[in-house]
Amino acid sequence: MRITEFIEKTNAAETPEEVFKLFCSAVAQFGYDRVAFAALTLAAQEVMVLNNVKPVVANNYPDDWAKHYVDKCYQEIDPIFLLTPAKGAPFLWDDVIAREPLSTKQKLMFNESREADLHDGVTVPVHGPRGASYAVSLAMQDRACDNTNHFATLQILATQFQLAYSQTSRKPQQPGRGLHLTERERECLTWTARGKSAWAISEIIDVSEHTVNFHLKSVMKKLETANRVAAVVVAMRMGLILP
Repeated sequence: MRITEFIEKTNAAETPEEVFKLFCSAVAQFGYDRVAFAALTLAAQEVMVLNNVKPVVANNYPDDWAKHYVDKCYQEIDPIFLLTPAKGAPFLWDDVIAREPLSTKQKLMFNESREADLHDGVTVPVHGPRGASYAVSLAMQDRACDNTNHFATLQILATQFQLAYSQTSRKPQQPGRGLHLTERERECLTWTARGKSAWAISEIIDVSEHTVNFHLKSVMKKLETANRVAAVVVAMRMGLILP
């Protein structure tokens, strides 16, 4: 499923369950058949509550593992949940195991997750305004070769997923209503959507890198997003830019 197709379908979705199903389908093309979505910070949990969605949001992990995870109170010590609010990009669970000073209980949690057939795990951080942080965690039932080439795509898909999931209970709004981006802001954001850095954009449109960053910061403020990836996704959702 292409990114534009995923955005179109999730924008048209009417329920959180429909959005979750679409996301599962989108990440399945990369081999991920286990998905979990959690609101980690109080600000994120408040967004979920306001949208009539449970703070512990959604997952299709094995029922036995989900029950065991709760019974052992792993959510209180899970390194993935503890690290995600400070992360800016997708990261592998194996890297956490290899590089972080884990407690005996944390190591046991990872060992047991593998026994529950959760392999090649990756978590995608999604950050919203006012300190809202979410974790979109993906895993495979069968081990595969680690491949980080698709991480940029996963980050866009996860950001759109969080936006669509949290907004399916809200009253629909007119696309782009009350918002205006200048031509230069649209230009900078469009090139960002195409994977260009601020320096590359400055060369393309013949302005300084500082000017590009200024326009992108202005866009982020208008769209109330915490980073440029989220700004691209929101702008595409609202029809403010084309892919």
